[in-house]
Amino acid sequence: MRKIYFKSSSSIIKLIINEEDYNLIINDEFLYSYIPSLNIVDSKTYDASIKIEKGNTNNINFNYPEIIYQYEKFNSKDAISLIEYVFERARQEKGIICIHGAGAIYKNKLIVSWGGTTGMGKTTLALEISKKGAFYSDEKILIDLNNLKGVGRISRQYISNDYWRKIYNTNDKYLLLGGNKKDYDIGLFIQPIICDMFDYTFDVWDKDKFFWHLYEESSRKIRGTSRMFFDRTYPAVSLDTFSLAKSRLELIKKFTSSIKGVYYKGCIDNIINKLDKLM
Repeated sequence: MRKIYFKSSSSIIKLIINEEDYNLIINDEFLYSYIPSLNIVDSKTYDASIKIEKGNTNNINFNYPEIIYQYEKFNSKDAISLIEYVFERARQEKGIICIHGAGAIYKNKLIVSWGGTTGMGKTTLALEISKKGAFYSDEKILIDLNNLKGVGRISRQYISNDYWRKIYNTNDKYLLLGGNKKDYDIGLFIQPIICDMFDYTFDVWDKDKFFWHLYEESSRKIRGTSRMFFDRTYPAVSLDTFSLAKSRLELIKKFTSSIKGVYYKGCIDNIINKLDKLM
C-alpha cells in the first residue's frame, strides 16, 4: 500500500491506497476540477487519513480523523468525493470554508458570485467582471474566514455543456485555469440570478441575513447533506461537531460584519454598472 499526502490550502490528508487505485485517482481529471488548490506533498504531519481498500461490502467508517473506505468495485470519482469531504472538515478546523461559486478579480479584490443551484448565472457574472480584471475560479472557492481572503480554487474547470464549449471555444471536457494562484482580499459576495428583464431586483443584505445564508452554505457541506457514495446508495455521515459549528458560527458573524453581501436579479449590465458603488 502506498502512502500519499494530498494538500488543499493548509490542510493535509494522508491517503493509504494500493498502486492500481492510486493511478486511477491521479489520472482522473475530476481530481483537479473537484478539489480546490490540490497538491501532492512530502509531509510527516497530516490532519486526517483515508485508507482505501477492497472489501466484501461497500462500507465507509467515518471515524474522523481516520477514515476507512471499503469497496466491492473501485470508483475513482467516489474516492475523490470522499477525499474532498474529509478536506472540508480539515479545512474548517482552520477557519477555511468552501463556497459553491465563481470568482473574478476586480480592482485587486475577489468578487464571489455564489448560490446553491446551477444555472443562476454565477459563472456568467464572474466572466463578465473578469473583462475588467481577471477570472479567478469556477465551481469552488476557498474562503479564509479569519483573514477575509480567498485562498484557494480549482485548477481545472469542467466544461459541462455545449453552451460553455462555445463560450470558451473548445471541445475539451476540462479547461486548465492559469494564473491567479495568489490569495486575494474579499471585495464582495453576490448571489445573482442573471436573466433578461427590463427592470431588476437589488438587495444589499444586512449582516444578519448574510450571516444566515453563509452559515447555511458552510454547514451544508460539512454535514454532507447532498453527498452520496457507491452509485448514490450510501449517504454520507456528518463530519460536523458542536464545537466546530460553534467556532464556524462565530467566525461567520465576524466575516459578515466586515464583508458586504448582496442579492441581484436582472440583466448583467445593471449589476456590472453598480460594482464601483458596491465596493
